[in-house]
Amino acid sequence: MANGNEGSASYSVAMPTRRIVWAMLLSILVFLPAGCAASASQQRDPHTLVILELADTATIDPLFSADASASLDESLIFNGLAATGRNFKTVPDLATSWHASRDGLHWTVDLRHDVRWSDGARFTSADVTYTWRVQLDPQTAYPYRGLFAYVKSVTALGPYRVRFDLSQTNALFESEALALYIVPEHVLAKTADRDLHASSFGEHPIGTGPYELERWRHDEEVSFTRNPAYYGGAATISRIVLRILINDQARTDAMESGAADIDDTISADAYSTLERDKANVRLIHLPDLYNYFIYTNFVRGGLDDVRVRRAMMYGWDRKALVAGLEHGDAMVETSIVPPALSYWYDPHVKRYPYDPARARRLLDDAGFRTGPDGIRSHGGTRLAYTLLIYDNGGPELVDLAAEFQSDMRAVGIAIDISTVDYATFLERTQAENFDLAFSGWGGSPDPDEETLLGSDQFPPNGNNVMHYTSARVDRDVRLGLTTISNAKRKPYYDDMQRAVAEDVPVLFYEFQFYRAAISRRVRLDYARALPDLYFFRNVSDWTLAR
Repeated sequence: MANGNEGSASYSVAMPTRRIVWAMLLSILVFLPAGCAASASQQRDPHTLVILELADTATIDPLFSADASASLDESLIFNGLAATGRNFKTVPDLATSWHASRDGLHWTVDLRHDVRWSDGARFTSADVTYTWRVQLDPQTAYPYRGLFAYVKSVTALGPYRVRFDLSQTNALFESEALALYIVPEHVLAKTADRDLHASSFGEHPIGTGPYELERWRHDEEVSFTRNPAYYGGAATISRIVLRILINDQARTDAMESGAADIDDTISADAYSTLERDKANVRLIHLPDLYNYFIYTNFVRGGLDDVRVRRAMMYGWDRKALVAGLEHGDAMVETSIVPPALSYWYDPHVKRYPYDPARARRLLDDAGFRTGPDGIRSHGGTRLAYTLLIYDNGGPELVDLAAEFQSDMRAVGIAIDISTVDYATFLERTQAENFDLAFSGWGGSPDPDEETLLGSDQFPPNGNNVMHYTSARVDRDVRLGLTTISNAKRKPYYDDMQRAVAEDVPVLFYEFQFYRAAISRRVRLDYARALPDLYFFRNVSDWTLAR
């Protein structure tokens, strides 16, 4: 889905479909001298795949996770009715097939008969209807309920068949609605919907996926072992460990020494370093499905004026930041849709080249005059804001915030910087308790942005934390979703991108690349590799060389 899925390169960003508490880990191996680390790596279990993560997650419960860190954990444990296959094609998973009525409003889904939960219970239609009932119940506070409001009901037509009745057609029903993870009715139905958020299920999940949770040492590592009940047969790799490691150099050392097998959040610096170790490490560099920006809160005085937001764009030297922090291995962001989605990306949008003189003229036109302290104000509104960032973003995010602060000061806007842990960051942005907040969004191979931009998607119904309202964008996202033909959808998303570029509800920063380092002992089909979480979509089929 077009989620606020966060997480790539040096900073991690929250994905809208799955989700984190950032921590300070440190596996002792990565702090040893290179020789000692290598020696230790030779002694580690050769059957264990070690993946480096930037942060721990707050919960492994698909009903409540709201950060990118939960995405991989959940993908190992849970299944949807559908999954993502090669070239982002939607393929069956817990379902064997599905078909729609002629009007596209009624979908019949047939389920597999051979699936068991990891505790041995049978998977049936009761699990599907239960999952959807609690997701659509406002008392549950499922963070993406608004995105699926078009699903009127889900009914069991027997133990292995369900029917979805929709209020309107939706182009993403197959790829998004059917892909949502299913949770076990026999475990969770004992808890009232309003109390599910306090359930221990997120710490002790039961799933149908290829792995089950072995141990969780918060802020250090999460380990998974093969689920013997998995319908697809035992996973090839017997054990997976997700190790939380924030320090960029420590992550690079771990990859070079063999203490870790995969790091898929490497910075441009780390990528350059690891390029010299091609004998032991293979690198992936793919267009990313995420974009990075600063949320603006329209409830805050001044930020509700498009002239102020445009002035901030003209006053921010993003090109210099990309050249410096990313060594040019990124692109200045222009649109709410990333260029990785080449079919959907519209390059013909309003641009904001660095032009501080133009920024000052816009602020003058808006009536904001510079005071004795150099900060502009008008009618009791002072252009002074706090930029919220998260503490696991690494030194690049700190540098980015400092440069933004300096650039804004030069045009008469005061910026304070507040650094919080990621769980607090999510809590505050979802509660709209912020002025500006650096974040990222994306992860979906579709241009839909309803949950981020729709005027009916303010939290808790969606992720429009900006309180952005546009009749034009509402029309575009509505018709883009209810139109099935991609050729007919495209004009709506072109117009959506142009409207958002003109309105700037977010301050565009950069498009990145998905960079990953993989140990040569990991055997997988690189020709079919996809970016971001999709890279791990068939991890149960990977093998490890001894």
